[in-house]
Amino acid sequence: MRQFIRDFFYTSIADKQVNLPLPPTSLAIDARKLNILLLGTCGVEILGKRSANTGHNIRHIIMGSKRHEPVPVAAANDDVVVVNLTLRHILSEAANTPEPAVDMLFARLKSDDEARALLASVGEFIALKVGQLTAKINSVPILFMSFFEPSFNYLGDLIDPSSLTSPSYLVREINRLLFDAVRKTSNGYFLDANEILNFVGRRHLQDDVLLSSSHASFINDWDFKLDASRLNAPKALINMVTYEVASREFTLALLARVEAIVKIVAQRNPVKLIIVDLDDTLWRGVAAEGEGLNPSERIEGWPIGLVEALLFYKKRGGLLAICSKNDEAPTIERFNAIWRGAITLDDFASVRINWQPKSQNIREIMKEVNLLPGNCVFIDDNDRELSEVKAAIPEIRCLGGNHYDWRRIILRSAETQVPVVTEESARRTELVRAISQREASVEVESGASREAWLASLQLRQSFYLIKTPKSKYFERAFELINKTNQFNTTGKRWEKSEFEKFISKGGYCIVSSLRDKLIDNGIISVCLIKCESIVQVVLSCRVFGLGAELVVGAVATRLALKAQPQIRAELVDTGKNATCHDYFERIGFSQTQTGLFSSAANEWPSYIQIENLGTSDFPPVQIQ
Repeated sequence: MRQFIRDFFYTSIADKQVNLPLPPTSLAIDARKLNILLLGTCGVEILGKRSANTGHNIRHIIMGSKRHEPVPVAAANDDVVVVNLTLRHILSEAANTPEPAVDMLFARLKSDDEARALLASVGEFIALKVGQLTAKINSVPILFMSFFEPSFNYLGDLIDPSSLTSPSYLVREINRLLFDAVRKTSNGYFLDANEILNFVGRRHLQDDVLLSSSHASFINDWDFKLDASRLNAPKALINMVTYEVASREFTLALLARVEAIVKIVAQRNPVKLIIVDLDDTLWRGVAAEGEGLNPSERIEGWPIGLVEALLFYKKRGGLLAICSKNDEAPTIERFNAIWRGAITLDDFASVRINWQPKSQNIREIMKEVNLLPGNCVFIDDNDRELSEVKAAIPEIRCLGGNHYDWRRIILRSAETQVPVVTEESARRTELVRAISQREASVEVESGASREAWLASLQLRQSFYLIKTPKSKYFERAFELINKTNQFNTTGKRWEKSEFEKFISKGGYCIVSSLRDKLIDNGIISVCLIKCESIVQVVLSCRVFGLGAELVVGAVATRLALKAQPQIRAELVDTGKNATCHDYFERIGFSQTQTGLFSSAANEWPSYIQIENLGTSDFPPVQIQ
């Protein structure tokens, strides 16, 4: 059971578990254990006590949730902070009601209006506490545990559990208020403890059978000795339920979730493309051979679950592709007949259905969508095909084996998740397909040179200077700079707090968008400038070859030259960024023994129209 819990909640795409068919690769995520600072009352002590042999180091500091409660300082080696706010304290401060009267607050609510007023006050106080914590601890991610929601309806089995005065509704709404407050911070994240409680079993862990709703936390026998002299002496709670086992399972699952969130925030080796086979992978059996299965039998059960998982992955901004050995036209006809619109070929950024080796098709797919093998996963039911692909493309991650694992791995793996879904990421499949059509149009315009084709695109580039984390483009800039490998001049990954500090301490963060007559690509570049140095430049792979990077260089050098008559640039060979090794030389920098330097700005391509610069000598004028 313990192993199953660990697998369910800790499914790393590169994890080395026996029943996980994704083996470690040269690009596997490191297995470094975490130094975790746990802030909360004695109610979360079990997380430290039950964490032995996990490899994680948990340091628990007692912290209440009153208004003027001091916030501990994170140590230099802390990787993450987990905060468990105390509902009793939150309610007491929000309602200005002392203990123990505050413990009766939910029971004494008389009307919906009183419930609304209470939630409004609670929301304001939660925002205050979250702000205090994230302001004091800003060097590492802070994970705020949700409050334990009631395990049953205190009002009665036949009373509406969703009524505004119901404790079940109230605590759910308080968790929503906590989520909203955390979402507005730069380094805070919501940790849903209720999801894990539901899976492990609330009856083994949650104290609301005996104690009040404001106490709702882990079962604890601290008062057992106080009741020992009763005429009917009680039995210890932890002897009556499987508390020891359940609390250990909960701790393992919670720590696995903490580890996963840290990986998601860091976006180390993310999966950007999932390539799937068709027969016995996207449906049951070999469709061309009939096998007596009707369309419903082909997809009911695990295939529908798999496709739903793929579509959720696509909704996060991931790309999908098909690689199948089949005759194309009849296979597409069978695809449409089997799925009947539940999933369509338009959901896939690239499709290869032919009799070529799958490794060859996958190479073509990766080239078409401009991704590296280490950011791709190939799913196939045939171990021989997986072996052929892995031998030809060692860096790719392959998924086969038990098909009942596939949905769970796609949905739960840290590598398939993102901290935020931006407008650009939600439209990624549409953009990639449009880019393929745009590139194909070069061949259509017979006799036209590439320069003439570029001019015909009517390219328009806009620039924006990000001054605060509240900028409309901050999240996209943070995502792009931390996910881009191929055109990334240093390869540096940024913590969000570090990124914010760079901006607040005078660093320039310039982003640009690019449109043409066919596509609005959204934000496609990020350039960081500090004093007289161009610190880092990244460019989305979907605009390679259009010259947008030359415009970025021209704007960046003009802005940097305002600080000094000579500026420098940083370039680091990451082993993945060969596409930008000559970038600075292309925009006029000279390589010297001490680095790359320039004293003049390059000109940008005449076929690109700049829409929002005052003049070529001024920084972006549209400030966000």
